[in-house]
Amino acid sequence: MTLKIPIQEMVKMVGSLRSHGIDIPESMEINKKEKIYVAVTEKDLESKSSLVWAIQNSGGKEFCIVHVHQPIPGEMFHEQKLRLYRKEKDKAHKNSEKYLQICRQMQVTAEIIYIETDSVEKGILQLISQRGVTKLVMGAAADRHYSMRMRDLKSKKAIYIHREAPATCLIWFTCNGYLICSREARRANNLYLECASSNSLSQSDITRGTESIVKDDDHLIKLAVTEAEASKRKARFEACKREEAEKTAVDALKKAKQWENVYFEELKQRKETEKALRKRNDELEKMRSESETQITESYTVIRKLQEKNNLSMETFRGIREEQEELKIKLREVSKLKGYNGGSTCSS
Repeated sequence: MTLKIPIQEMVKMVGSLRSHGIDIPESMEINKKEKIYVAVTEKDLESKSSLVWAIQNSGGKEFCIVHVHQPIPGEMFHEQKLRLYRKEKDKAHKNSEKYLQICRQMQVTAEIIYIETDSVEKGILQLISQRGVTKLVMGAAADRHYSMRMRDLKSKKAIYIHREAPATCLIWFTCNGYLICSREARRANNLYLECASSNSLSQSDITRGTESIVKDDDHLIKLAVTEAEASKRKARFEACKREEAEKTAVDALKKAKQWENVYFEELKQRKETEKALRKRNDELEKMRSESETQITESYTVIRKLQEKNNLSMETFRGIREEQEELKIKLREVSKLKGYNGGSTCSS
């Protein structure tokens, strides 16, 4: 469940470092025209607190909100993967609108950059190298891990970036609206001086003159140029890999769309088939009901005919009995006539 906090309450909650008795480092007093990058995650509250802290305490007026999105694991089913990808993209878009609203209300300008990569920390490092980022704000750990005694980084991503990020980038690590620690930036000149000091020159070596110093400087410059060229080659290689990955992702999405269309077409045909089957079953049921009604009516007619036949048979038997009785009576009458005729003749 996401905790929703109004912008005004968020600003009050984050507050100012000075109001908590913490001195702002001198590195915070930066050029207001310099763009400050703020890394955000899917965790809404944690990202809001980092953004508000950066706006309140950096003094900058231009911000770039960096959202690094990790792609969905490939072992998931294609349809499920597509649904989850759309859901996470919609969520990221809604959160981005919230971040822009915060910037508008706090009267600063901002843009949003979306990065999709398997590793969040490597995506941020790639952004620092490609854009020459010199100021970055990111979380030291999840807000739920914050405590007043927290002084060290708890996030593995934060620890990795603290260790691997270019030395020219100043990074502030925050948690729950408080500065946990920062990694100071060093200019190129300072890097050269540190490299030179690591040679542990003796006083006699230093007094040999400026010739050896110039040679060392030339060597350091060549070394820096070589490293810069290697970084450019690596950046180009990573850009090519990213372009290829994006092309693969686009092709995958096209195939997903095709499979989705096939799925919906099959689903439509299945629904039509089920509808036709239900209609046929209804017709058969109607025919069966009509047949049963006709059979019932036929049985009723047959029963009535049987009853009439039985009645006719009984009537017929009654008539025959009456005929037999009539015959008997006729015979008796004939006998009586014959007897009466004989008596008349004898007299």
